[in-house]
Amino acid sequence: MTGRSAHRSPGAHRGAGASGVRDALLNNPYGLTLREVRAEIRRLSARGWQTWEISVRFATTRKDATE
Repeated sequence: MTGRSAHRSPGAHRGAGASGVRDALLNNPYGLTLREVRAEIRRLSARGWQTWEISVRFATTRKDATE
């Protein structure tokens, strides 16, 4: 017997904080839609950008930026 529920697919569960990341991407300083931000993140990742560079660029969740 598996511990998985039969009522949802295995990919339906999102990890803790997934909605927080989505909200941070939606509130980007460029006014891009979520689809546009994801496309830009894919483009920058392909060019070798690191995750911290992308998060500084798009997810304005830093405390000093809001004060």
